[in-house]
Amino acid sequence: MHSTRFFICLVAGLFLSVATGSSVNRAPSVEPVLRLEKPRYVLGEAIRFWVGVMPKNSTVIPEELRRPCSLSITKPDGAQRVESVGWPKDGMLDHGWRGGWGFGNEKVESGRYILVLECAGERTPPVELIVERNDIFDQVKVELRFEREGVVTKATQVPVVLTVQNGSEATIQFPHRAAMMEGASLRIVRKEPSFHSDLFFPREEPSHSKVTPDTYTWDLVSEAASVLLQPGEYYEHHALLDGAYSFDRDGDYEITITTALSVLVGEKNGRFADLCPIRFPVTATAKFVLSSSEHNAPG
Repeated sequence: MHSTRFFICLVAGLFLSVATGSSVNRAPSVEPVLRLEKPRYVLGEAIRFWVGVMPKNSTVIPEELRRPCSLSITKPDGAQRVESVGWPKDGMLDHGWRGGWGFGNEKVESGRYILVLECAGERTPPVELIVERNDIFDQVKVELRFEREGVVTKATQVPVVLTVQNGSEATIQFPHRAAMMEGASLRIVRKEPSFHSDLFFPREEPSHSKVTPDTYTWDLVSEAASVLLQPGEYYEHHALLDGAYSFDRDGDYEITITTALSVLVGEKNGRFADLCPIRFPVTATAKFVLSSSEHNAPG
């Protein structure tokens, strides 16, 4: 099954600082934070949980403590590995930070994972992450496609379409692409002259969106710009590649767009509640040949 570490939502920011009394006799330290997004995860989804650091015994984190953290992951079969979790490159890091993390390209199994985050000698209690099979993952189809590829010019528009088909017996809801902090990543690779770049696909801004949360929940459905699909219904969202990237030099290009769609299934207190939001991973790749001659590009 496919699972991706989804870094397009990594956000460094302030944690709420709370004065806890005198720290005259206690040296400044850190408090690692490890939080799941929901009680249970679905096999095949883009698993995401939250890691971060808060100041401890102080309102700020001394520079000497701002070192990479270590995340211990114990798989259902007992195998264990340790990953380095680096600090973000921007933001007010002396006040703490948090960001999304996942299992990368590793094949995810159903069962129980145990997570422990260690930062500057401080550890979180073990956190149990449950992954289980569920037919709903195969009943909701989320796809991404380029509407054209091949020979293009600088003036060629390349449509990109996100589609959602609700083949389940439950109502589903998901955020408009612009309503969440979660967006799409764009990778451009050119063969000659050699070039590659990783970008964010810019979000559109719907006028009726009131918030930009990082996790889509039932409590936010009425505030975020949402799409609701009844059983059997279909949805399309259209965007243009040149809203994020414009071809600049002749050559052969390969462009990949990757994102995840957070979907709520059924009702707030229904049988899928503990599994939601389910983050459906989607990706699309297309190859292009940029030609400076207009007559070389198809209409």
